[in-house]
Amino acid sequence: MKKKIAGIILASVLTFSAMAGVQASAEDRLWENSMEADGVEDDISQNQTEMKDGDDSTSEDNEENTENEGIDLSESDTEAEEDPSEAKEETEISFEEEQENIDAEVEENPEQELELNAEMGEEDLFMDNEKSIATYAGSGIPVEWVGPNYKMRPEYAFTYAFRKGVTQLSYISRKNDSLNNKIHNWFGDNKGYTTEYCQSFYACAIGNTSNTDAITAIYSNVGEYQGQIVDLKVTVPAWGTVNNDHVGKDKTKITPCVLFYKDRIAFNTISVGTVRFQFEFLKHNTSVQIYPKGHITAVDLDSGQGIRTYDSWGVDHIYLRSGYDYLRTTEGTTANGNAFREIRGKADGGNITTDDVEGWCQLEFNGSFIINWLAQDSWKNSTGAQNAFYLSTGQTIGSYEPNPGPEKRVGDENASFDSMARHTFTDNDPAYEITEGKNFDYVIRQQLLPGNYSSFELKDVLDSCLKYRSASVMTALGNDVTRFFNIENRSNTIVFRADSNFLKTDEAYNNVTYYFRIKVQAGSNQEIDSHNHYQRSNEFYAIENTASRTIVSDRMQDTQNTNQSWVKGNTVLTDGEITVTKRIREADITWAHGNPVFRFRITGKDQLGATHVYEKYVEFKPGKYAMAGEDAVMKCSFTGIQPGTYTVSELPTLRYQFEYILPDTANVIASDKTGIVSISMAQRKAALTFKNKKTRYDRYSHTDVVTNIVPVS
Repeated sequence: MKKKIAGIILASVLTFSAMAGVQASAEDRLWENSMEADGVEDDISQNQTEMKDGDDSTSEDNEENTENEGIDLSESDTEAEEDPSEAKEETEISFEEEQENIDAEVEENPEQELELNAEMGEEDLFMDNEKSIATYAGSGIPVEWVGPNYKMRPEYAFTYAFRKGVTQLSYISRKNDSLNNKIHNWFGDNKGYTTEYCQSFYACAIGNTSNTDAITAIYSNVGEYQGQIVDLKVTVPAWGTVNNDHVGKDKTKITPCVLFYKDRIAFNTISVGTVRFQFEFLKHNTSVQIYPKGHITAVDLDSGQGIRTYDSWGVDHIYLRSGYDYLRTTEGTTANGNAFREIRGKADGGNITTDDVEGWCQLEFNGSFIINWLAQDSWKNSTGAQNAFYLSTGQTIGSYEPNPGPEKRVGDENASFDSMARHTFTDNDPAYEITEGKNFDYVIRQQLLPGNYSSFELKDVLDSCLKYRSASVMTALGNDVTRFFNIENRSNTIVFRADSNFLKTDEAYNNVTYYFRIKVQAGSNQEIDSHNHYQRSNEFYAIENTASRTIVSDRMQDTQNTNQSWVKGNTVLTDGEITVTKRIREADITWAHGNPVFRFRITGKDQLGATHVYEKYVEFKPGKYAMAGEDAVMKCSFTGIQPGTYTVSELPTLRYQFEYILPDTANVIASDKTGIVSISMAQRKAALTFKNKKTRYDRYSHTDVVTNIVPVS
């Protein structure tokens, strides 16, 4: 009976206002009616209490009603940047339990305007509960109970988050500054409402006859959608009947209010059963609305708390975790035919934490969305301080994994990823051109979808002829998050490893695109040459690079490689030279036998695999050789040798036999009766010595040698 009386009283007040000549534009009346029609009508009616003398204002309301229109907060009340690895957990304050740690986040993604029905009149706003839930059928919003490995739809992967040091609560349409200290006194330190905590939000008084203006807040830079930085606009356009009889610990009456947090995207409702929240998305620092598809997951729906949404409010799908009996779902229509879905925690289910998936409810939205936030029923029967804390996260009921594969590009120093190319060394995507000592960058792009991750590691093995300079990590929004990654250089293997605490935050995984930049310098031509990177008859050198990344979650371990990226440079080659020294004992020479002649052959392949054969000889003539001790010495040089590996041998000679071979440079290896020579830009010259001894003095031998040159056309 009390509920009916309250409804009649409010209807009378509203009627009187209309008779008094309160004017509104057609647009204003349409908005008012449409907002009333789509939800406050029945779920707000469930939380009515009898108003005394038809007035919900209190002395506190009137005293602190510091209404501020359009308060730009971008230059004030900003929070200090905080490292997630050091940050203490966020705290949910509830009347029934002590502090509970949390982190707030919501996601986004609708692509069509919300349709707000205008069928209900003001008389329907506070109808009886029995009438408002007239039937239990008709909602077009699907509800699915799914397991942890259920594949979520990737087109709804977008979500939003409070990014410490970047996101700001930059605007609020009105607030009541004097409420902060009063809230501290109403709830007290033992419930977590310390003086410090009570400075972490803006408090906005609400009522049913005063403090009735809608509240709008804007959180700037909450995410990125299709290359655009996104701002989140949160509007509280309506609420149910407030309770002005709750009394705080300090024995003063509590002012019903809504709290907007400065250091997270979270809301707290005090002494009111139902509050409507509308979430819209704006292009950063503008009033231009955008319409992303996305998701949020409401968490910690315990002790009867819950949400209700109507079919026209932008929610496409609802997911709950299977295997639990904690959440209760209701579908129905109001007396005037508005279909809804309602998800509530069991009133007698006890308290749960934000990590308990049994209390999670994931919403997929399309463009923008609206929900009615429902407080636990216990607030209606209590005279003490009561609140309901609304929190959401980018975590999911199912899984978006595996994540997309990483992509590598290469380009000029400090160039953007979009201006770079993969440079896959094809006709359509040639290798990136470098020169000796040039600075350039590799950049790897990796999208990280929502998930419960324990490890993220990216490895890039640089060729040793490239010098590592530095590395950094940025997001697509331009946020520098290098500090959240441990970066090591392990013998030219660059390793990025995400901080494990950072991985647990919505900031890390809520559909964020990361850019891992590695700055390198090309080595000298000699360094590059020593690694045999030459291509196509030594016209140029080319160096390939590939990275791999491994993500470990509670679902899987996923390792994927990037594409290959190539760099190339024109060769600056100097022909190699091999010098062969011949030694024989001068006393063994018998000029009557003819001049001693020794022939040498070089065979081998260059760095591209082409075969080469070279031949030369030395002829000892009287007075035309050098002496080294007892030995007569002559040399011959092979020039124009292409870089490669070659075998040097001596052809058989009458009267003399092989005695030994001696390497004269480090790039020669003696092998039996031959020498193995390596010619490169780093070591373009090689030398070795052959020593023979005379074994025959009889019979005939040659007395001359002629070189024939055969031209090849």
